Amino acid sequence: MGFFLPYSALPHLKEYKYQSEDRSLLTKYVLKKFWVRFECIFPLWMAPNMVTLSGLYFIIASLLLVFYIDPDLNKESSSWVYVFHAFTMFMYQTFDACDGIHARRTGQSGPLGELFDHCVDAINTTLSVIIFGSVANLGKGWCIILSQFAALMNFYLSTWEEYHTHKLYLSPCSGPVEGICLLTFLYLVTAALGVEHVWKFGLFTLDLKSIGLSSEYLITSTEAAIVGGGLMLWFNIESARSNVIKYVTDKKQQRHAMTGLIPFFVYYASVFIMLFFNEEILTVYTLPTMLTIGSTIAFTVGRIIIGHLSKMDFPYINFPMLLPTFQMALIWLLTHVYGFQYEEIIQLVVYLGLGLALGIHGMFILEIITEITTYLDIYALSIKHQKIF
Repeated sequence: MGFFLPYSALPHLKEYKYQSEDRSLLTKYVLKKFWVRFECIFPLWMAPNMVTLSGLYFIIASLLLVFYIDPDLNKESSSWVYVFHAFTMFMYQTFDACDGIHARRTGQSGPLGELFDHCVDAINTTLSVIIFGSVANLGKGWCIILSQFAALMNFYLSTWEEYHTHKLYLSPCSGPVEGICLLTFLYLVTAALGVEHVWKFGLFTLDLKSIGLSSEYLITSTEAAIVGGGLMLWFNIESARSNVIKYVTDKKQQRHAMTGLIPFFVYYASVFIMLFFNEEILTVYTLPTMLTIGSTIAFTVGRIIIGHLSKMDFPYINFPMLLPTFQMALIWLLTHVYGFQYEEIIQLVVYLGLGLALGIHGMFILEIITEITTYLDIYALSIKHQKIF
């Protein structure tokens, strides 16, 4: 019996039926035709999950380039770097879209494929934010942390919505389609014009003298983009909430469904409190902290998807979400009770949190893949039972 997927829940996997609703006009009239043609490059013996994983490799390549060239996310790079980021982002989207087409073509659609796709998307969300932070020169601090918060909130909402409606919705302005296309375009524009002309130029000046602040507050394109992202986030929140309300008509069940949003906001409240009182984590250990947060949310949405696929209860309690509270308590204990130097303890606590988050997430992925492949008699990254054409 598995810890994350008990044996009693496994029979529900055979009831799996993929349902989705893509309202994107860009997909319908432009990208869908391209994806269908592009999918033909994948041989019939190649597993759909391998297509999904191969798409992630593009993002990892971009991330490694960021770590090598711009680890502080504040350096203007050569034009070819931004072109490379645009290429990898577009290829990730293409592979992510083609895996489902390839699964239907090879007769390999199943619950493991949906889980694998969501888990890879969850990992990609944080990695893509780091790459975006480098392109936009956000630097280490609140801007990049809030960008990750918005991106992960979108992903958590989408997964929460699918759990309650049993259908994956892509809105007319969704992250996987319009969001990635917009980023690809902006990366190419950055390559052509430079960071200063795309992300740092002033749009207009706000007169804040009446409220006691500086009368000359320049609004840059980066700040305008953050506001635009906030509006898009609000649109997606309302879209997800209305879809759940339409599907769950009983008022009591609606209130119960809404409680599924609480763990995310409670977790992020603890993250913000930890960063507010420990500025060094925010400004020095930004990247390992972001990876810890990303792994935590990836683990959480993975459990939500498993709950959806196997008809288990919504996972309200997830140990990695307690890590910020644990880290704050450990910092206080080691510095105030045992007298260790604050600077020494911060590094220890940050990387301990990262190790625990990655370890638990890794254990989850390993167990789930083992349980599902054993029960359904399939392989994860290759095709065990070939479709006869």
